[in-house]
Amino acid sequence: MRIALLHPRAALLGGVERQIHDLGVRLADAGHQISWICASRDAGVDARIHCHRVVEPPGLLRAARPFAFDRLARRALATLGPFDVVHGFGKTSRQDVYRDGSGCLADFQAGAFEGEGAGWRLALRRLGPQAIAAARIERERYRPGSCRIVLPISALVREQILRRYPLAPERVRVLHPAVDTERFSPRLAPAARAAVRAELALPDETPLLAFVGSDFRRKGLPALLAALRLLPSAYALVLGGDRPARLRRARELAGELGVGGRVHFAGVRPDPERWLAAADCLVFPSRFDAFGNAVLEAMASGLPVVVSRRAGAAEVVIPGRTGAVVDAPEDVAALAAAIRPFLDPVLRAEAGRLARREAERSSWERQLECVLAVYREVIEEKRREPALTRSGSGASR
Repeated sequence: MRIALLHPRAALLGGVERQIHDLGVRLADAGHQISWICASRDAGVDARIHCHRVVEPPGLLRAARPFAFDRLARRALATLGPFDVVHGFGKTSRQDVYRDGSGCLADFQAGAFEGEGAGWRLALRRLGPQAIAAARIERERYRPGSCRIVLPISALVREQILRRYPLAPERVRVLHPAVDTERFSPRLAPAARAAVRAELALPDETPLLAFVGSDFRRKGLPALLAALRLLPSAYALVLGGDRPARLRRARELAGELGVGGRVHFAGVRPDPERWLAAADCLVFPSRFDAFGNAVLEAMASGLPVVVSRRAGAAEVVIPGRTGAVVDAPEDVAALAAAIRPFLDPVLRAEAGRLARREAERSSWERQLECVLAVYREVIEEKRREPALTRSGSGASR
């Protein structure tokens, strides 16, 4: 197959970019020809993925970039095509297959901005140029004829899409993200646990709760810091970054709560698998997340996970067996109560073993099988259409 992937940034770091890259690598391994239409390319992208950069006009305002990339990508498809399948990610309006990894904008805003009150800054974020651009592209994407198959990252996102747009339910199919079960593995634990805990000056028996992600407030870091007050034996490891002011505020909050000495801010790391392998439990009390790849990565590493029901990743957690699901992440007492059982090493070990087994259901082998089945369905559907209605690139239906 000749396949085009659409996303502005070709990179290995980051949630969606890493997923696209790993998919492209596995498609190339299977003998398919992969083109990634992007606006920027990082070093390290697999050489078998042909990156075609579109050049955005100089001096382009940030809010205009999604529009620009969407239009330029469609032109590139027409020039480089025909492709058997066009697979879009991010803010793109026309493709054969679309992977929705963020959910509908209005639902994201409702979760992310909940409790922030009024004010011109909040209004600008809700109704500013970037939000308007994203909303317009979303409406175009889910207009009849713009996409053949939608692959939402969770049932949570699928429900959002079907509630807001008149799409045929059978064409909106949940596909949870894949996890690299070789990269994230319990076998890393012995060496990683010794090295990381030595770096943190933390005894082996001290429970270490991992938090992974940026946008600390939306991901629920304040709730974890508050819950830490009720878990005096536990420490927290924060992987990921945020804006300097938010990072400073998070450190200040830890100090105000009296837990600053039990929180280590490790920042963004190129080897999260090593740090997760040194931890005992992942805590992900997000106020809204379409999924949350860190949950599957932690499970693959052999960790139980405590997750908010407002995150799509709650769908892969078996409460009481592989972790816990909390209904209200801002309920600090409930969050601490959900974490507390996994401070016991015996229960934690059994939950981690079961979590690893569940994560193996989301292996890249299964992901590739599902994606290729969708691609074959799209190709067959195109073949059955009259030539006049077929799109050469698959992106201008």
